[in-house]
Amino acid sequence: MDSPFSSAASTAGTVARFPVTEGDLPCRARGCANHNGVLCHYIDRRGRRCDTAWCPNHWATVGGIVYCRRHAGTIAAIGYFDHPAGMPDVDNRAPSLVNWVARDLDAFVAATLVQVATQGETFVREPVVSTHADRAGGRRYERGWKLVDHTGLRLVVAVFVHESEDTTIRVRVGSAVVAEGVPPWVERHRRGIEVSDETDRSQRALFYAFLQKHIVAAVRTNRALDQDPRQR
Repeated sequence: MDSPFSSAASTAGTVARFPVTEGDLPCRARGCANHNGVLCHYIDRRGRRCDTAWCPNHWATVGGIVYCRRHAGTIAAIGYFDHPAGMPDVDNRAPSLVNWVARDLDAFVAATLVQVATQGETFVREPVVSTHADRAGGRRYERGWKLVDHTGLRLVVAVFVHESEDTTIRVRVGSAVVAEGVPPWVERHRRGIEVSDETDRSQRALFYAFLQKHIVAAVRTNRALDQDPRQR
């Protein structure tokens, strides 16, 4: 892995410079009056830069580099800095959204798959968000959990977001999409709605309960089909 400071890496005759962590820009966070913000350092595959500035109370860092929270999520999701396909478009929330939802579902999905694993099957967790080409020519960002054995893949649960629909989370079990929806916090942000912390927690819990319900049902159906000799 290259250094997270590779964008300022030294070459012949130049000196690497650590990115600034204290600025004089107004913070973009709602209600924040600080004027010590720094621009997000995210640059996408087209060379476009995120133009938002954030103060130390509201920025996020990855490898010592300052980002807005969304793009810090993108960097964390993809797992490394020099992505071979180029970084996602600056206005694309798909990778960070996939990573966020996968993180919150991780313990539940892992426990569900381990519980139904048969002898010889091993649980595997995908560590980062992967990128796939869609039939329509776009990209899909996905992170999943698997049961594998000596013959290969036995069962997969994955969450994914299409680049062209970057607010909609979809869940597939095997090859079938079993649930989809726009997370409530994304919908609120899109509509400029603010709610109390209690309401936020309640809405998030309902959203994840919805996904979990359909994951469990689909996993059980898949396992039942595996055990049905007529399906072999």
